[in-house]
Amino acid sequence: MLKKILFSVLLGLSITSAYAADFNVKNNKGDKAMISVNDYQEVKKTINKYLQAGKEGKSEIMKPAFHKDAIMYNADNGSINGGAIQALFDYIDNNPAAPEIEAEITSIDITGNIAYAKVESNNWHGARFSDMFLLLKDNGTWKILTKVFYTN
Repeated sequence: MLKKILFSVLLGLSITSAYAADFNVKNNKGDKAMISVNDYQEVKKTINKYLQAGKEGKSEIMKPAFHKDAIMYNADNGSINGGAIQALFDYIDNNPAAPEIEAEITSIDITGNIAYAKVESNNWHGARFSDMFLLLKDNGTWKILTKVFYTN
């Protein structure tokens, strides 16, 4: 019976915290930093610039979403390939638009001024991708620092 009560209390607490508008997180200085629902929405907007650029075939849509020193890597076929994000911009600009892309942001995790996001996409020029992004909040704006992808 005690286990059922504890489980119910823990479940209630986890549901309550999932719907909270603001979350307190300790930053590296020991101060409290606020992570708001707005941060999650801004991370989504940043990732959606990447997706929209693919649909329209225009890298200028996604460029503002990336940090100036952003990098991109993949490990398809067991070897690591990648480097500067310019390769992604070049790919977008030198290939047809892909309006048929179906994509979903499957997770976002934020701690202080860093965030992780995962995107699953289908039918990007006929391929299925799993993308993982590391983002930083730079002067109040979320920027993609790293994109790592896997071709399924």
